[in-house]
Amino acid sequence: MSGGGNSAAKAANEQEQQRQASIARTQSAVNAVFDNPQRAADIQDFVNATRDYYLQDLNQQKADADRGLKFALAKSGLTGGSTQVDQQQRLGQDYSRGLLQAEQKAQGAGASLQAADQDARAKLISLATSGLDATTAAQQSAAALQSNIESSESQAKLASLGDAFADANTFVQQAKDAQQRRQGYYSVAGGARTALYGGTSSMYGGGA
Repeated sequence: MSGGGNSAAKAANEQEQQRQASIARTQSAVNAVFDNPQRAADIQDFVNATRDYYLQDLNQQKADADRGLKFALAKSGLTGGSTQVDQQQRLGQDYSRGLLQAEQKAQGAGASLQAADQDARAKLISLATSGLDATTAAQQSAAALQSNIESSESQAKLASLGDAFADANTFVQQAKDAQQRRQGYYSVAGGARTALYGGTSSMYGGGA
């Protein structure tokens, strides 16, 4: 009787050891995928690509702001004066802030991707205790890494820097509004003079 009990306990112990060994193999397989140096390189490539994406946006905005500012200053008769110096200085400051913002967004996107990887790792590590085998775990780990980077890329493309040159754009818009008001004034004034002196119904022009 005692021998039978010892045998059962020994079998249960061996079974538990096998289960723990299987869990360890699965968790090791998961960690091997997530700790692969290539992943760190992939994340850095993603950060670099995200930075370039934001820089393209920033540089395009700057080109538009430069062009708008040039015409606004010319139309306002302010080219070469202190206003031009002041506006260009602000433009440079906005660009510097834009560069910093682009870097922060790129690094933030990289950190978010790393966090997503760690969440996926933790879930798969947990599944190892539920009987997930090492081969399947490795496959699911690789799929999670691919899914995470695709999702991160999509999110980055939907984001933007916003209006990086708000001050310059406001100045340009104000200059356009002022020009339109001047054109409207001259148009009304010119129409009044035509009606008074040159129109067929004017008091001096006579009727048909």
